[in-house]
Amino acid sequence: MATKIVRVMGETDILDVDVDAHDGGTNAKLMGLDLADKINLLGHWMDQDRGEALASDPEYLTAMTAITADFLANDKAGAAFANGTNFMLLTILREKWPVGSKAKFQKMADRVGAQHTYIAVACGHAKVDDLTDDDALKKAETSQLGLALANFRRMRNQFANSSAVQTLIRQGV
Repeated sequence: MATKIVRVMGETDILDVDVDAHDGGTNAKLMGLDLADKINLLGHWMDQDRGEALASDPEYLTAMTAITADFLANDKAGAAFANGTNFMLLTILREKWPVGSKAKFQKMADRVGAQHTYIAVACGHAKVDDLTDDDALKKAETSQLGLALANFRRMRNQFANSSAVQTLIRQGV
C-alpha cells in the first residue's frame, strides 16, 4: 500500500504515482535525458489522452514514477513530505513559446518526440487519511488546485494559450 501519492495532472490525463515504488534505479526510457527533458517527456505522455494507456504498461509506469521521483528529489516540493503529508498535486502543463524562440523550444520538444514543451508546477501537499479513497484524493486535488490558482494567474504568460490551465484561470476552481 502506498504511503505517499503524487497526483500527476497533465493536460488531459491524471495519474496517481506511488513515489515509494521508485527503487532509485535507472530506466531505459530515460537514459541520456536531463530533468527538463524528462518533464517534457512526462508532459507529452500526459497530453492528448495518452497517459492512461501508457500507465497501464508497467515499463511506462516505472518511467513515469522515476520522472516524478526525480522531480521531487530536485525540487523543494519533495521535502514537504517530511512534514507528515502524504499527498501532493504536480501539474505538467504546456509551455508558451515566445515569439522568436520557436526554433529553440521546438528543438527541446523534438529531443523527446513531443509537440510542446512543458512546465512542472508543484501545487502543494495535503494529509489524506485514506489514500485508497478516491473521493478523498479528488477533494485534496481540488483543494490544492484552488490554492495554486493565484500562482497560476501570476504565471499565466508562461503557459501556452492551448493549455488547460488557461481555462482554469478564467473559470476558477
